[in-house]
Amino acid sequence: MKTLKRFWAYFRDLFGLHKNSAYIKAHLSAANMRSGIFMSAIIVVLEIWLVIRQSGKYVFDQIASGTPAFEAVFKNLWSYFLLMSLGIAMLVYCIQYMNEKKSKKMFITSIVFASISLLLCFFMPFEFIYGSIAFTSPIYNARGIFKIIFYISIIAFNIAIIFAGIYRYRGGNKEGITSILVISLFALVCLTFGVMISYGDFSSTKEAKQIICFLMMSMYVGCLLIWKPYVSIGILGTIFLGFYIALDQIVKYGGRAVPEGDLINYITFFISLTMICISIYTQRVSEAKKDEELEILATKDVLTDLWSFPYFISLVNKKIENEDIKQGEYIYLFCNINNFKLFNDQRGFNEGNRLLKTCGDYLKDTFTDGLVARQSDDHFVIFAKNSEIEERIKLVNERLEVLDSDSHPGLKAGGYPYRDKKEDPRIGVEKARYAYAMLEKQGYGLFLTYDKKMHDNYRMIQYIVNHIDEAVENGYIKAYYQPVVYSKGRELCGAEALARWIDPKYGFLSPGQFVPALENAMLIYKLDIGMLRLICKQLRESIDNKEPVIPVSINFSRMDFKVVDIVSIIEETIKEFKIPRDLLHVEITESALMGDKELLKESIERLHKLGYAVWLDDFGSGYSSFSVLKDFAFDVLKLDMEFLNGFHENEKAKYVIESVIPMANQIGIKTLSEGVETKEEADFLEKIGCGRLQGYLYGKPLPYDELKALIDKGELKLSKDIINH
Repeated sequence: MKTLKRFWAYFRDLFGLHKNSAYIKAHLSAANMRSGIFMSAIIVVLEIWLVIRQSGKYVFDQIASGTPAFEAVFKNLWSYFLLMSLGIAMLVYCIQYMNEKKSKKMFITSIVFASISLLLCFFMPFEFIYGSIAFTSPIYNARGIFKIIFYISIIAFNIAIIFAGIYRYRGGNKEGITSILVISLFALVCLTFGVMISYGDFSSTKEAKQIICFLMMSMYVGCLLIWKPYVSIGILGTIFLGFYIALDQIVKYGGRAVPEGDLINYITFFISLTMICISIYTQRVSEAKKDEELEILATKDVLTDLWSFPYFISLVNKKIENEDIKQGEYIYLFCNINNFKLFNDQRGFNEGNRLLKTCGDYLKDTFTDGLVARQSDDHFVIFAKNSEIEERIKLVNERLEVLDSDSHPGLKAGGYPYRDKKEDPRIGVEKARYAYAMLEKQGYGLFLTYDKKMHDNYRMIQYIVNHIDEAVENGYIKAYYQPVVYSKGRELCGAEALARWIDPKYGFLSPGQFVPALENAMLIYKLDIGMLRLICKQLRESIDNKEPVIPVSINFSRMDFKVVDIVSIIEETIKEFKIPRDLLHVEITESALMGDKELLKESIERLHKLGYAVWLDDFGSGYSSFSVLKDFAFDVLKLDMEFLNGFHENEKAKYVIESVIPMANQIGIKTLSEGVETKEEADFLEKIGCGRLQGYLYGKPLPYDELKALIDKGELKLSKDIINH
């Protein structure tokens, strides 16, 4: 039974007895149109040559000898003009088919030439008048019938071209039945032409050898045009049998027999041509299947079967190019599944994938008026009609809620209304994503639309991202230094370098603007490396000028360790400017430790081996875990200023600080407190053992020259460590 099934499958594939996908049909149709271009171009060139040849050989002499001009032209040139106009109509139609963009001029041109060719067909009665068609004997009867069939096939072809041109002009699908009809009738014209010419030559030539035109047309139709094998066999079998029967008329009434060798060659040619047709079809289908698989990989998200993001962008571009979409009529949506990580942790990876696919299906069912794609992870993007968006998201969430009542997976979305064709869809998606980020910050709601305030913030973010290189290169990035003092004696022992961006266009940019923007764009390393070089340059100047040199701490982002080898960059920069390593302290924020812990551990170990002090910044900023102190080796722990928030009113703040600082000292980590603004706070911190203090009580962040001026004036007293450095 299995053998029989395999044989049937092989037989079905061999003869094309299966249903092809829409992609394969389009692939084969395009191949036929490319062949149509080749064949029609040959016809046009050949007919032009024949018109010139026949005119010089017959027409001019006949006119000179008194034959009426119309009669001379009709008898010798008419069929060439007919085929020439037909060839041009087919050529233009095929070129237009292969052109992705609709060209109304091309449609009209093919219609015009088809109309001219159709008009020429109505001169067929003159074939009877001038004797081209004469039913005077069985042989002439067959020649006349072939001529009439030839005219009828041309009339049918031209009508099909006109209809197809009008259909496409009005927006019809190019891969519809009209194109199949056009290519089929074109094949019929070629075959009837070959039969007509070869039969005429064969019946009027004593040697009975003139069937080359028939064979050539059969090869064109069978090999250049791709049909399913059973269709090819049907077409070629019918035409070969018909031509053989026609030749038999000559055998009966012409007194000549077809040589046995020619008959064998004739049958052999038919069999060979059939095998070639099957081979070409099989090869083309195989190529189409491979291309289809590649296109699916390029256009579809394998997991969810939604559009891939790059293809989604191309589809949106086509839609806005081909349709008259008004401003605000459509909207870009960026959707994210809430609690997806929790769902994954609880239910497992496979269930997580199933949730993504299900969510994609629900979105496709709900946003039937738009395009839906999976961008990445649990992020989906949509381009749909801008109506009842929040209600539709609620509908999807109601269906998702049923899947897991514990983790409550659900969608939230940001939206950006479509503006015009000039705006790149990627920008639209990014703005929708930005609206989603604002929704997350807001902390409530399911949907938020991009507004003017967001637009201003978004433009600023884009400006920051696009101009960070220019800012670093042109010195718009400044290093401001906030003093750090010992708690005992309150003498200056160092400073923290803080980045400030003074832009020629926007003026002073807040770190709260440019730092998150650069971190999200993974470009923060450019700022931090620029700051590192600026600080080393200023330290080098102080050393060269034999001035007191203040140790500086500089903060490095988690992204610095992830995107570049920041440890090597620090070491190379220190060597370049010949700065002692103990003058530069590396600060790492506690939130950075929530990322790749192994990478951070390795980087901290490398820094220690090279001789750098590593500080933990912002301890207690919301990510506090005492395991951080256990798992990582830090030299200094910096308490976030939030620890001192409410210090005077909230006794608990004091108890918390009193527990943290002694613990850090006990495990060998020095302590520093940020945000010190009052003497009472400073005295308390000194009393419980906090070694260093930083805050507005001792100075706000200042440019390097202003900090040195305060030192020169004696307003900041240098510790002996700095003096003796």
